[in-house]
Amino acid sequence: MNFFRFPESIPTIFYTIIWICFLAVISLGTPYYFTDDLNLLISLKNNNLVSNFSEFINPHLTLLNLVIKISNLFALDSYLVLRFLNFIYLGLVILVTYKIIKLKFYDLHYLMPLTSVLFSGTILISTTTINGALFSGSITLLIIYYLIRIFDEENIFNLLFFIIFSLVALILNNFFFIILISFLTISKLFNLKLEKKKRLSLISYLCLIYIIALVFFIIQNINETDNFSTFNYDLSILIKRIIESIIFLLPLISLLIIAIFYNVFKRINWNKDLITFFSLIIISWFSYIFSNKLNLSILVFMLPIMSIYIFRTLEFVELKWSKIFLISLILIPAIIIYFDTSLYKKMSDIPHINYFFYSLIILASLINPIFSLQKKSITAVYKTISFSLILILFFSIIFFYSQYMSKTLSFVISDTLENELNCDIQKTELILEENYPLDLMLFFSDKVNPDYFSDCQIALKFSSIDVIPIDDNEAINKTILDLTSKSYINLNFKKL
Repeated sequence: MNFFRFPESIPTIFYTIIWICFLAVISLGTPYYFTDDLNLLISLKNNNLVSNFSEFINPHLTLLNLVIKISNLFALDSYLVLRFLNFIYLGLVILVTYKIIKLKFYDLHYLMPLTSVLFSGTILISTTTINGALFSGSITLLIIYYLIRIFDEENIFNLLFFIIFSLVALILNNFFFIILISFLTISKLFNLKLEKKKRLSLISYLCLIYIIALVFFIIQNINETDNFSTFNYDLSILIKRIIESIIFLLPLISLLIIAIFYNVFKRINWNKDLITFFSLIIISWFSYIFSNKLNLSILVFMLPIMSIYIFRTLEFVELKWSKIFLISLILIPAIIIYFDTSLYKKMSDIPHINYFFYSLIILASLINPIFSLQKKSITAVYKTISFSLILILFFSIIFFYSQYMSKTLSFVISDTLENELNCDIQKTELILEENYPLDLMLFFSDKVNPDYFSDCQIALKFSSIDVIPIDDNEAINKTILDLTSKSYINLNFKKL
């Protein structure tokens, strides 16, 4: 029991600093493996990205191009540097969340919800993708912030920023915010104490956004033939989206269930603002599940709203039996272990060292408030969860880096050329057959049909791990981890 008190004695600011450091470390060490990201990066590299009006004026794509040019100027690894844009976007999410807290819940201890935003799904987005979901989600958050300010004070600057960020959202093809502002505005119009002039102003603002959105929708979908498949009712896709949202919102999903129990059923901290935030959570979650076109940006918006709702509801509650919902935290190590074991065809292929790391990750997950039967405040529960997640993430970073970093395509090709084939990679030509991994064209496209005279010509052939490697004394066979297919494959090198 004394061990569970140790995480509680650590200041909240410490957890905040640790999460920021972890985000930076993972970003520098995690290779890209999402196919959509690879396609985006290859398009950026080949200057072949703009295909419609939205992409032409997209601020996120403009920033990506700018970072690539700056990184090339200073000879930096642009593909890793690009992910630092996510830290700017994440900082914007944190800043706006802080502003909303001070605007609507000024007496709430802000470090708790802000830190919870850092250690939930934003880790996945910040470290594995550059698709702009964080940026789009932060823009939606800004729109809601300035709309709330318009409700309280009809200032020209509030209105100006509200319209500007609405335009940015529409450029990003993010029409979801219209559902949110419609709900908030209509709810506000039902306020009987609202004067007539204020009502007309709110209606005019809403109509203006509708008109602008309609114009953007028509322009961006001129060549689209499938404009009416907005909603999805396919059971398999619905289940997939539910699972994705649960993974993204862990570990806060369990605290959300507890908060709903106390807020809705026991009427703890039952007030108009919290009910509004609860409604935004429900609208966002259902929109994500049933929509065909909404991406993770909707969950990025939902996460800060959910964090504020949880900590405002439970700030004075002592949890005991309701902590049973925290059993869902066991899903985190289960997901990590499942992802790793799925890389292997048979359980017998899994290295013994992997089981050692599995044990460490599982042990870290057992530092769970559910195993302490004493009443705990939300602060104590939150700190214990954070401590457990820090250990899980720490062991996972060491595990994946030590086991897999040296087996990625970019590392294996560079290492084999330099140390086994004695080729200078800057003067090497790669000759490819079909069915090569997509990330090869990202890292080595300039080595395929190069514009320089090559000292080395290397033929590369990729095949399934089930295929017997090429038996050639003059060739070198390697096994690499293909992050696009998330499986091991054979790679054969032959010097011509």
